[in-house]
Amino acid sequence: MKENYKNRLILVTLIMMLIFYLFNSQYILNNIIDYSKLFLTKLFPVSFIFFIISSLLVDFGIISFLDNVLHIKSTKLYVFTISMISGFPSGAKYTRDLYNKGFISCSDANKLMMFSHFPNPLFIISSLTLVIPNRIIARNILLSIIISNFIIMLFCKIDGNKYNDSNFKKTNFSLSLATGIKSAFEVLCIIYGTSLFFYLISCIILNNFSFSHIYYVLICGIFDLTKGIFSVSLLDSNYLRGIFVLLFICFGSLSIHLQIKSILSDTPINYKYFIFGRIFGTLLAFFTFNLLMLF
Repeated sequence: MKENYKNRLILVTLIMMLIFYLFNSQYILNNIIDYSKLFLTKLFPVSFIFFIISSLLVDFGIISFLDNVLHIKSTKLYVFTISMISGFPSGAKYTRDLYNKGFISCSDANKLMMFSHFPNPLFIISSLTLVIPNRIIARNILLSIIISNFIIMLFCKIDGNKYNDSNFKKTNFSLSLATGIKSAFEVLCIIYGTSLFFYLISCIILNNFSFSHIYYVLICGIFDLTKGIFSVSLLDSNYLRGIFVLLFICFGSLSIHLQIKSILSDTPINYKYFIFGRIFGTLLAFFTFNLLMLF
C-alpha cells in the first residue's frame, strides 16, 4: 500500500512537470542551460579527474602500499581522504569500487558509507565566499564536517583488507584507464541527471508559489544542494546562512540521496547506513560548528 502511494505521487509529479513544460518550455530550457553550464564548468572537470585517478590508484596498488609501507588501516584512510578531497557522492563510488574489486567485505562497505560524505572543498569554498562574507563561518563549516566524519570513522571498526598482491601485478594500464573512464562517466551522468531533475522541480515550485525567505531557502536546499547553498544569500544573518549551508551539506539534498542509492543499486551495500551516518554526522557537525563559533 505504501509503495502504491509513492508510485502515485511520483506519477502525479511527473505529469505536473510535463504540463508545466508544455506551457513554459522556454523557462524550463533556460534553467536546464543555466544548470548545465554550472555542472560543466564547476563540477564535471574536478570530479572527472578525481574519479579516474582514484580508480587507477586502487588498480595499481595504493591499498597494498598503505598496508605494507605505512602499516595503517588503508581502506578506511583511503576512502576518508579521497572522499574529502573530491566531494560527494564520490564516497559511495569509491566504496562501491573497493567492494566490486574485492578489497573489502559488504560489512566494511556499509561502515565506510557512514563517514565518507564530504563536499568538494574547491566548489564549496568558492560558493561560500559568495553567500557568506564571513570567512570564519565558512572555515568553521568545513572544519565541522571534517571533524564530525572523523569522529564517526574512529568508532567504525573495519575488519581489514582482502587485497592480494598478485592481483595488481597483472593489471593492464590501458584496460584500467578505459574502465576508469567508463565508470567516471556513468557516475557523472547519474549526478547530472538527478541534480538537474530535482533542480527543475524546485524551480517549478518556486515559480508557481510565493514563500518567505526561510521557506524559499529550505525548499531549494531540500531538492538541490547547489541551489540551496546559493539561495541562503536571501537571509540577513551570516550565522543563519552558515547553519543552513551546514545542514544542507551534512545531511544532503534529495538529489544527493538519489545519487547515492543509484550508485549502490547494483551492490548489496545497504543505503540505510548512509542515512545513519548522515543523521549522526549532522548532529555532530551542528554541535562542533557552534563550539567553534565560540572561539
